[in-house]
Amino acid sequence: MSAVGSSATTPEVLDVLVVDDNASLLRFLVSAFSASGCKVRQAAAAEQALALLDQQSFDLVVSDITMPGLSGLDLLRAVKSQHPGTPVVLITGNPSVKSAVFGLRHGAYDYLPKPFSIRELQELLARVRADRQQWGGRVTLPAGVTEELSRRQSSVEVLLRIGDLAQRELETTAFMGEVLQLITQGIKSDGSLVLLRDGDGTFTSSQQGAGSVVTRALTSLERGFADMIARSAGETVSVSPPGDPLEMIAAVIPGAGETVGIVCLARDVANPFLPDERVMMAGYAQTAGVGLQKRTPREHVERQLVTSITTFVSAMESKDRYLAGHSARVALYAVETAAALSLEADQVDLVRRGAMLHDLGKLSVMDTIARKPERLTAEEFTIIKSHPIVGARILEPLRFLTGEAGVVRHHHERFDGSGYPDGLVGDDIPLGARVVAVADVFDAITSSRPHRAALTIAEAREELATGRGSHFDPAVLDAFLRVAPQRLEAIQRHGERVTSGATHAPALAETR
Repeated sequence: MSAVGSSATTPEVLDVLVVDDNASLLRFLVSAFSASGCKVRQAAAAEQALALLDQQSFDLVVSDITMPGLSGLDLLRAVKSQHPGTPVVLITGNPSVKSAVFGLRHGAYDYLPKPFSIRELQELLARVRADRQQWGGRVTLPAGVTEELSRRQSSVEVLLRIGDLAQRELETTAFMGEVLQLITQGIKSDGSLVLLRDGDGTFTSSQQGAGSVVTRALTSLERGFADMIARSAGETVSVSPPGDPLEMIAAVIPGAGETVGIVCLARDVANPFLPDERVMMAGYAQTAGVGLQKRTPREHVERQLVTSITTFVSAMESKDRYLAGHSARVALYAVETAAALSLEADQVDLVRRGAMLHDLGKLSVMDTIARKPERLTAEEFTIIKSHPIVGARILEPLRFLTGEAGVVRHHHERFDGSGYPDGLVGDDIPLGARVVAVADVFDAITSSRPHRAALTIAEAREELATGRGSHFDPAVLDAFLRVAPQRLEAIQRHGERVTSGATHAPALAETR
């Protein structure tokens, strides 16, 4: 098997196993992968492929689904049980199968509908190589997740760069022009503009994209500028006229005094803006507004960045009635625990922010998994378990949140080393993560989920005590247990709750 981290000019050499009972298609696969810089082994049946897998490991397995004897699905299950880090791509004769649904249902990395071309195989290899580089040689997530993660990371990085711009004391028009460039990097559009009105009522604008698109957006904003300023502060709204072939979204940029602006993005209605893009748009506008202030302390910018990201998390949780308010409650429980530990004020703030952001990585987990009412399959749980790493990587550009990123990455570690993602033990786990671990589990087991009912506060305290020294740091757990039950009850009421309609299940098994 080849090493990870090949140079950008020389594609990584992958060991590929291709499996198909159709001799002509098998020859095509061998030829195409060989021509793309792979070492290829072939098998005409799943049984033969399993024998080869006993002899060596592969970087990629590509198999037809329908074959005599064992099917491609049988092979997939065998590979995933023996080599969980090996991506399996299945060839299907059903062109209507959707990649995400197929991958989530069966644990496949991707699928190839017949007929397919050499170009499609080359694109597949490019995705596998990129994912291997991203995940350290293991590809445990379905195709598309890495691209989605990159999009999320880019969105957060744009927030940071807008914040940095706010520190440069640029002339207003130049500042807004650069902000618009950054926003269109974070959220793709066919046309975009910033419309700014100063204290004298004078309008100025910065524009990007197709002229006809920008003109229509500008006309719409000029007509409704005052109304939008009055009704939509802090959120993104749609401003498209009924029946318009463009979808236009806009957000208010708060300013100093009477100076205020609106940023607007437009693209074809066939490519609608995603909910997370709308939330991030509002964050961009609010952060840009910081730059219109006469004096912009760095602390002000950083607070706005954290506010934007926590709003992002809250919006994600609000889509699921079982999770609504989860991170906010975890933050409150964690702060109470930190206070009981007599931590310094700056440490308490770190714990609070880390708790609010602890599930940030679930932004890149597809809704069909994150909101699935039934228990997760092994493959789906593997995807869920990636969220601490994903969340920490999303925060990487925000250097002032390094401590919080450690909380995000390690909040599922266990004191005895049996947790994930790094199997840290004892005091090697950051203190903030040890605090959030207790708060996270407490909120999980006192909240109803589709597959089990909530425990009472007394029951949950007893359940947590069974994890003392194994799941939880004894000192942290003892501090949590010193928090008055009345205070826990008050926090428990924070946000929307679901308290009936499920049956009990082992509580500490709750790791979603």
